[in-house]
Amino acid sequence: MKRSRRVVVSGLLLLCAAQVQCTFGPGLSTPDQRAKVVALTRSLERDPLIENAPATRQWLRKWIIEVPDIKVYACDELLAHGLSDNYPYSTEVRLQPIFSAAAFAIEHPDKVRDEHAQRYAGVEGALRAYEALLKSKPDAKSAFLDDLLTKRDNGELADHVAKLAKEKCKRSNFILMANLVGTGVALALGLLVAWWFGGRRDRLSTGVSAVLGENYSARIATVLQRVVFLCAAYYVIVVTAFHFLEPEFDPRFRFISEYALSAQGWLVTTTFFVLGLAAFIVAIGLRHMHQSSWSARLGVGLLAVGALFIWLSGIFKDSLPHLFTGVVAFPSVVMAVLLLSWSFRQTEAWRTIYRATLFIALGMLVAFLSMVVEVGMPGLQQRVFILLFLLWLSIVIQRFVRVRAGAPDKALKPIT
Repeated sequence: MKRSRRVVVSGLLLLCAAQVQCTFGPGLSTPDQRAKVVALTRSLERDPLIENAPATRQWLRKWIIEVPDIKVYACDELLAHGLSDNYPYSTEVRLQPIFSAAAFAIEHPDKVRDEHAQRYAGVEGALRAYEALLKSKPDAKSAFLDDLLTKRDNGELADHVAKLAKEKCKRSNFILMANLVGTGVALALGLLVAWWFGGRRDRLSTGVSAVLGENYSARIATVLQRVVFLCAAYYVIVVTAFHFLEPEFDPRFRFISEYALSAQGWLVTTTFFVLGLAAFIVAIGLRHMHQSSWSARLGVGLLAVGALFIWLSGIFKDSLPHLFTGVVAFPSVVMAVLLLSWSFRQTEAWRTIYRATLFIALGMLVAFLSMVVEVGMPGLQQRVFILLFLLWLSIVIQRFVRVRAGAPDKALKPIT
């Protein structure tokens, strides 16, 4: 037992150390960076052909793409469709809405999720740059941009931009497609794990119980319950603390993983590992105690897969691998809690928690789907999802202890 504990602790320490080596990107924006973005954007609006303008645009584009805490609703077609191929300053005008929208988002944090306000501010910035071009470059004349100036002066620009955005700026289905792919990967891995576990009770576990007695197994179950409860408490305490440590983050829209890129991000990273540990403990417990159907075994497999990819999300904090781990972890967990909650009704010892766990699972499904289709407040929805998951894990592990302490054989007896 001591050796096993050392192996587990060593593994967790290695995972925590590995996350330092797997961090990509510049991290969260700093006040100095945000001030620099606003200053550079305004300088390009005043003089699009200023010295080092190409390098400035390249830096701004790179910063906007890589920094996770400034969301810019960019759309190249907002102006590009009206500029002819031979317009000599197409690049300067076409890119300006992106930079001006970013500056607007920085200066107006209350409008960070207002797509229309950002796009309108972006077009206004591009028109200011166009007016500056006209002063020094007569060949910069554009009938399309002149028409936009007229609409601005007549107070019609806001409605026109909203109409253009509706026609030209279609919402990307990337998040939806990524989650569909992630769901497929989760199912394939879950089936593999379920097949590997097999449809029979673990012989070693049964042998240990026979030799050492069920009281020993009950004590082990109690220890596992305490670990899960400690993991849940640790997660809630750390994430709650970061709402005060990082007050600039609006929890309604910011994902918890974004805290991992802050100065104390290593502390948030540990929450991935404790959450994954809690899920894995419950999966192992249900593997031995609840195998009444293939749906239950698949649920256990998916829960184990979810735990693995939660750990991987903590390792890959800011990169495409982080996105990939997330689109596998979330569907895995959702399908696992739904399948397991539904299967609880089939076993006598677990039937008492069937309705409560299924209700929680349905709440998690709603929160997950609302994030996938990008409606509402994604940060708040993610927090609700994880809190419900922690509640589900706590209820299940508590029932696991009671079943193990009571009548273990009854745990596997289907309801007739």
